[in-house]
Amino acid sequence: MRTRRRKLRPALILLTLTAMLAGSAPAATAATAEQVQDVKQMLESYHLTSPSEEALNDAAIQGMIESLQDPYTEYFTEEEWQSFTGSLEQQYVGIGVVLTEDQGQVYIENVIEGSPASKAGLQPGDTLLSVNNVSVRGSALDDVLSKLTGAEGTTVRVVVGRNGASVTAVLTRSGFQYPLVLSQSLGENVQYLQLTQFSSGAAAKFKSELTKLEQAGLSALVLDLRNNGGGYLNEAQGIAENFIEEGVLAHLTDSQGEDVPIEITGTKKNYPVYILVNGYSASASELLSGALRDYGVAKLIGTRTYGKGVVQQLLQVPSGGYLKVTSEQYFTPKGVQVDKKGLSPDIAVDGELQQLLAAIREAGGTKLTMTAGKGSVVLNGVRSAYSDSVVRQNGTAYINLKLAAVFVGATVGYDKSTSSIVFTRNGQSIQAKPTKSGLYIADGTSYISPALLAQWVPGLQSSDANGLLTLNTTVGK
Repeated sequence: MRTRRRKLRPALILLTLTAMLAGSAPAATAATAEQVQDVKQMLESYHLTSPSEEALNDAAIQGMIESLQDPYTEYFTEEEWQSFTGSLEQQYVGIGVVLTEDQGQVYIENVIEGSPASKAGLQPGDTLLSVNNVSVRGSALDDVLSKLTGAEGTTVRVVVGRNGASVTAVLTRSGFQYPLVLSQSLGENVQYLQLTQFSSGAAAKFKSELTKLEQAGLSALVLDLRNNGGGYLNEAQGIAENFIEEGVLAHLTDSQGEDVPIEITGTKKNYPVYILVNGYSASASELLSGALRDYGVAKLIGTRTYGKGVVQQLLQVPSGGYLKVTSEQYFTPKGVQVDKKGLSPDIAVDGELQQLLAAIREAGGTKLTMTAGKGSVVLNGVRSAYSDSVVRQNGTAYINLKLAAVFVGATVGYDKSTSSIVFTRNGQSIQAKPTKSGLYIADGTSYISPALLAQWVPGLQSSDANGLLTLNTTVGK
């Protein structure tokens, strides 16, 4: 295989997960261009449905694409192109909230910075009470979302509950961008940086945010690429240059088998990096993760990645529309194939919170704080949707036992022979009947009071305020 080193070509190159696997397509026939034109004209003239020329042209294009049996090669009309690029750049129209549901109530899980909701002062944890004067108590999450959705420039009136008071906001729906980069201190100079997509400008924003974290004090970085479906290759290249002094981001191979290494000239860091990945980490996420691991910069924590190891180019069709076409396959710097295989993690961990906890501990973090309730769990400042984390009974708050066990580094099982719950931590097990004071069973789920949990976990501290339960503990790596 001939090897040729060169910089990234100026053509617009894309690595993003935008389609699921397609079904098989009919085998292509050896038709000539003249035959295709003749058949199209005959169908227009003779078929019962009198198909239009535009409809047949569309079908011909789709037929060509389907014959490739490639889920990532697509043709876009002008309107479809606008929708695709808007999604790629994470541009949306609405009020800018992420919702979550918990015990029949809808809460605001997150508010997008710069959105109408952010400007109106809505906050994570607010209880959504009504939309346009109609109560949403007990409504399904999808129904509430449909009530909040509307065209740009239209208004919606929402009432939320906050700390026992009602807050009313009249919001005008407008365009906003979901943040590409989010950061948070995890404590003890362990910093967290989430990259949501490799959109235009992601590398510049990543570098700016990383610089701020380094200036604040950075002993280890947790880089979250979970659910990141990819984006532009040049953005992944720019991000990798923050960690690799000199090397190759990936090897691209085309239909001729030619190897084109994508070169990197950047800087080296003196701190470890832990990358969170899952089954929805795809394409550019896999390319960056593979490169940083191959160069010994990072360890991967989580589950096997998606397995999209091919590259697309975005081309404008001269006669109208756009084509996203698969042009190359990529391999990691050490030659590892990603396509249809994915990357296996160095530390395999299931569960969103478990993965974050594992990363914090690997990075040297020992002090943990978790706030649970209202449809979310906030772990050392990082928020995740989590229903049924806390229930209340006779004025006492109980936390989900499995969630509590994850937080303190324990496991929970059930001993059928004694009909007891088994709580194991640091090699020691505690058995307790489900009827024990401090335990509560609701809909088949076990919950524990902070007071009983503190008996089982020495040093655990807790507080309960405004419907949120907060736990603090210090654990070893």
